[in-house]
Amino acid sequence: MLVTWLDDVQKAAAIIRGGRYAAVTHGGVAHMDDTLAAALLHRHGAEAIYRHNAAEEVLAVEGYVVVFDIGDSFRDKLPDRYAVLDHHGVADPAEEPSSVVQVALAVGAKLRPLQAHLIHHVDLFDRYGPAVKRWAGPYGNSLNNGVAKYFGDLAPTGRVKDVKFLDLLADAVYSAFEADLPAFAEAFKLAEKLPYADLAQKFPRTFHTLKLMLEAAKDPVSVSMSRDALEAGFGIDFACYAVLAVPELEPYVLKGLERHYAEAKKAAEAAAAGQYTVIKGPVTAVAAEDHVPPGPLWNALQDLGILTAAEPAFVVVKDRRNPGAYTLWRPDRHANAVDFRRLQGPEVIFKHATGFLAVVKAESAEAAARRALAQLHA
Repeated sequence: MLVTWLDDVQKAAAIIRGGRYAAVTHGGVAHMDDTLAAALLHRHGAEAIYRHNAAEEVLAVEGYVVVFDIGDSFRDKLPDRYAVLDHHGVADPAEEPSSVVQVALAVGAKLRPLQAHLIHHVDLFDRYGPAVKRWAGPYGNSLNNGVAKYFGDLAPTGRVKDVKFLDLLADAVYSAFEADLPAFAEAFKLAEKLPYADLAQKFPRTFHTLKLMLEAAKDPVSVSMSRDALEAGFGIDFACYAVLAVPELEPYVLKGLERHYAEAKKAAEAAAAGQYTVIKGPVTAVAAEDHVPPGPLWNALQDLGILTAAEPAFVVVKDRRNPGAYTLWRPDRHANAVDFRRLQGPEVIFKHATGFLAVVKAESAEAAARRALAQLHA
C-alpha cells in the first residue's frame, strides 16, 4: 500500500497523543519551518528536542520519536517507533507541505487567521524559495532570519537544552494578539539596534535586507512591496508578529539577527580578502573553502564589482552538516541556467526539489564546482 505524507502525520499524531516521546530535526543551519515545528512539538509534550544529521544518531534516540524536516532519505532504516514528517524526498515541492504544516496537523494546532497566514508563507518560502515573493505581496522574510539563526546556533547538534526560546515561540503561535500591517513598523525597529550600519554602506547588496528593515521601521507596507523587496525576498513575516505578540522574544530575535548579519560580514570580509576562486565556464562558479554563507558571498562579489547580477553563477562553500561535503547554491534569478537536480553520482548527498541547492562530497570546494560545471553542461 502506498504510504502518503498524511499517513505519516496520522502516525505522528498517535505518538504525540500517547505522550512520552522525543522529537528530532536536522543539525546545522536551521530554517523557520523546522524552528516553528520544534516549538510546536515542545509545547505538545516532546520530552526532548534533538538535532541530528545521521541515521545512526537518530536511531540512538530512545522511545517513541517524531522525526521532522529530515528522515526521508533513511526512513527505511527506522523501526516502527519512529514517525517521519519530512518533505525533502519528493520530486516536486507541490507534493508535500513543509515540516511546520505537517507538525501543526499532527499536534492538532488550532491557529488564528493571522498566524495561519504568516505560517502559510513560511511553508511556501521553504518549499519554493525566493520566487514566492513574486506573488506574496507584502509578505517575505526579515526577522525570520533572526529566529531561525538563534535556533540553529542554540544547539547545532545534540539536545536542545535552552527551551525557554521554544516556549516563547509557541506562545506567539497561539497568541490572541491582533495587529494590522502598518503596526509591524514597531517590530522592524529591532534593526536600529544592530551594529552593521557602516558595513551596509560599503556592501549595500550584502546587507540589502538590513537596509530594508531600517526603512520598514517607518513604512513596512510600502517597503515590503517595493522592487528592492521583490529582489531580496524581503517582507513582513511570522517573526515580526512574534516579537509584537510576545515581547520577551525580542532579545532572542535580536541575538539571532546579530549572528545572521555577522555571517554576512564574514562573507564580505572573505570577498574583500580574495578568499575564493572564480571558475569561468558556460556559467560562472565561485568556490570558497570555508563555511561562508553563499548568498551573501554572491552579493559581496557584486558589491566589489567581481560579478554582476546578470551573470549566471553559482556558489560552492563548505557544508555545515556533513563533514567532507560542500553546499552548492544558485540565486533564484539564474534558475534557467543552473539546475542542481541534474547532478548525478554517489557523491551527491542532497538535491533540493526546486534545483536551487545541492550538497555533494568532494575533495575541495573547487573540485565540487568543477564537477558540477561538467555535469550541468555536459
